[in-house]
Amino acid sequence: MMDFNWTVSMPATNIRTCSLKGEQSLWPNEFSDEWEHPFLIIDSEVIRLWDNLLQPVIMSASGLYVMESREVLKNAFTLSQIWDSMSAAGIHRDTPVAVIGGGLVCDIGAMAASTYLRGLRLMLVPTTLLCMVDACLGGKTGVNLAGAKNQVGTFNPAGKILVAPDFLDTLPDREFSSGIAEIIKTALIGDRSIQGLLERITIEKPNKNDILEIVHKCLEVKGGIVVRDLRETGTRMLLNLGHTIGHALESAGEFRLSHGEAVGLGLLGEAAVAVSLGGNRELPGEIRFMLEQAGLPTALNDTVSGEKLSRLFEKDKKTRRDGRIWALPFDWCDCRLTHLTPDQEKKVFPLFMNLLKA
Repeated sequence: MMDFNWTVSMPATNIRTCSLKGEQSLWPNEFSDEWEHPFLIIDSEVIRLWDNLLQPVIMSASGLYVMESREVLKNAFTLSQIWDSMSAAGIHRDTPVAVIGGGLVCDIGAMAASTYLRGLRLMLVPTTLLCMVDACLGGKTGVNLAGAKNQVGTFNPAGKILVAPDFLDTLPDREFSSGIAEIIKTALIGDRSIQGLLERITIEKPNKNDILEIVHKCLEVKGGIVVRDLRETGTRMLLNLGHTIGHALESAGEFRLSHGEAVGLGLLGEAAVAVSLGGNRELPGEIRFMLEQAGLPTALNDTVSGEKLSRLFEKDKKTRRDGRIWALPFDWCDCRLTHLTPDQEKKVFPLFMNLLKA
């Protein structure tokens, strides 16, 4: 299996790969030295599927919180429950927190680590493709509020990220496809060579070396942006490509769409907006083809009213008094931050709605 250890210069994040199986597995060693006796936050499905592997880590942990990876549980109440578990475990400022799960669990677990005792060292162990290629890096944490995505959060980059592609062996096909949507997003933003790697991936039996190469390239693109703009005051907003429409679709459909499915539709819709402003007219079709190849939806099954989406756009974190800043794909590796006024949005709204209903 390919191996890489990669450090993001600011904030310093040690990214390591690890095999979970066989005599060469270094899994237990990853929880030694400064990462000994962590407080664990683990996805309940990961514990069910990987109990034997996790038991040595659990037995040496300072405490444990197990949660279901459900969007309706990504809220302040669950966050409070994690704090209560940390308090009951009696952890201290030098106790590390290790979060093992997908993007949702890592988001809320990282937020708990960033706020309890005003901040604890954090290790993330992503167990889904989406989390490996995107959510684990960058330090954004968050919970949902009033039915809208990630309305409350902090910036808390992990000190260590452990990528173990063996976890993908038990990942459902739908979740694997969701990760491909984020890979397509990253390729559009900064590295078209990822598109060629995707063509070699089969959902049924992905090659782990190909996966690691894709993860590496995606994290290089994202890391290069994040190090220049940790707190998203400028260029980091490019990483929201597909998410302005995508987050609204997730919330409007009461989270029946997975995050990756919604982002994929968002990429398609936002490419249509870019075309109306002079972008590459071929790009929406290219995006549609890649989504279809990954088994991702290219049209909305549910009826979503324009009025409801408009209300949800108002809760988007990029909203200003005079409109919103959109990350729009004008072409491959030519994504631009574009301010649209409410009047401009009204004009482009039918464009992406018609495309997504096709």
